[in-house]
Amino acid sequence: MKSNTALFIILMVITGATVFTVFHTALVIQHLYTYGSRLLDVDRKMSQPMDPLTTKIVRMLRPVTKISPKNAGKATTVTRTTATREATTVIRTATKSNMAPEDGNTTAYKEIALINTPGWYSTSIPLENVFLNCDINNCRVRNGWDHFNTSDAAVFYDVDLPLKTPPKRIKQDQIWVVSGWESPHHTRSQVFSNPGWRNQINWTMTYRLDSDIPVPYGLVTKSENMSNKNYSAIMNNKTKLVAWVVSNCNTPGKRWKYVQQLKEIVPVDVFGKCSSSNPGDVFGMINKTYKFYLSFENSLCKDYITEKFFRRQKLDVVLITRGVGNYSKFYPQESFINSNNFKNAHELGKFLLKLDKNNTAYVNYLKSKENYRSEDLNASIIKGLCDMCKMLQNTKFHQNIYTDFNKWWLNSDCTTEPTDII
Repeated sequence: MKSNTALFIILMVITGATVFTVFHTALVIQHLYTYGSRLLDVDRKMSQPMDPLTTKIVRMLRPVTKISPKNAGKATTVTRTTATREATTVIRTATKSNMAPEDGNTTAYKEIALINTPGWYSTSIPLENVFLNCDINNCRVRNGWDHFNTSDAAVFYDVDLPLKTPPKRIKQDQIWVVSGWESPHHTRSQVFSNPGWRNQINWTMTYRLDSDIPVPYGLVTKSENMSNKNYSAIMNNKTKLVAWVVSNCNTPGKRWKYVQQLKEIVPVDVFGKCSSSNPGDVFGMINKTYKFYLSFENSLCKDYITEKFFRRQKLDVVLITRGVGNYSKFYPQESFINSNNFKNAHELGKFLLKLDKNNTAYVNYLKSKENYRSEDLNASIIKGLCDMCKMLQNTKFHQNIYTDFNKWWLNSDCTTEPTDII
């Protein structure tokens, strides 16, 4: 009897151990299956090989259907079968654009090649960090022809472009951009008059506001911070009327002749290369002593508003503009005097004499611009490069081609026969 009882106990122990072992083994297999599946999925997404032991475990647990290169980037149904269960899972294979390398850096850079640039471009603009504050920053800028064949965008500066015919486009999807901040009067537009340039230019990046990437000479922002300027003190120091700093005397816009006619009504002091008077800190002196400053453009062309306007707005003087651009798009029209609102220089001069006697009205001009700030062309170009980088992410959405870029550029409403000359 005792022997039978002992035998029964032994059998129960063996049976329990066997059940426990089977249960434990099943748990281990399930764990390995889950672990192996995750590793394999990670392996596909990261394009990193698994270690040999893990690979062996996963292959023992389930055969895997391979995904051919032609299915890369598509939603693919893969059937995985094991000895214990079958599973059908829809996975999206990783593509180069959404892969995340282990170091956290993306390799899908868009390269912008500046083919011919003026000297000030590379010295004034930090090209190595130009995309640092852009919304989209996976772009790089390279200088020179060495990067032409491999770049996603090639930027041609329209001044002194050393080409008569366009180069061979090696990358058929490469975007060609023309940039420029001189008026058509001062660019080598005859280069683009060559028929070979037709249907070659995709984007424009110029001061013109109808460019694909408009880059005016300045960026203007408005601040809500109130100014603490003492306008009474400012007015007490202003003993002279009109100042003008000029280095190019004979221009297509005939501004020199206009100023000579203005002088017949009001005194105008001229400084710079067109004058024998050249004080050291000329703008510091103008800021303190003069009421008005002539912001006259050398060319009367569509949207051509240069640093003569944007830089000088920070001075405590009222600017007088002469150009074709829409100045009020950047600053309130109450903050400057537009010569286009007067028939000729004599009419403008008479208005200035009246304003000179009305300090309240004059100060209102200064107050109208006190909360506005201008950044120069460099800041505007950086913004333009940011915009270009963003556009390069989806060139199909920004498809464009200029049938005749030269015609578009010369159609800038330029005039060499202004009607305000007496």
